[in-house]
Amino acid sequence: MKLSPEKIELLATAIVDELAEVDGVLFQGSDSDLRLAVNEIITDELMLEERLDAEIHKMLQAYKYEITMGRLNYDELYRKMRSRLIAERKLVL
Repeated sequence: MKLSPEKIELLATAIVDELAEVDGVLFQGSDSDLRLAVNEIITDELMLEERLDAEIHKMLQAYKYEITMGRLNYDELYRKMRSRLIAERKLVL
């Protein structure tokens, strides 16, 4: 994950605190419940990219022989496959 759990917690706290300052925003839960929910959302979004990368690495194992023989470029295949999957799945990273 690109952010440590501590930084995610600080970010979640900052988001909840900023929303609390906005006129017209009413919370239906406690601040701690909201911080926990925002923390989980941020963590899930960050893990999405990691899961995508792991899936791509696994898919590229099928081309291992061609890559080691120099017939295919791993980095180029990775970028193309990543772009294709992001477009197909309509992901926002």
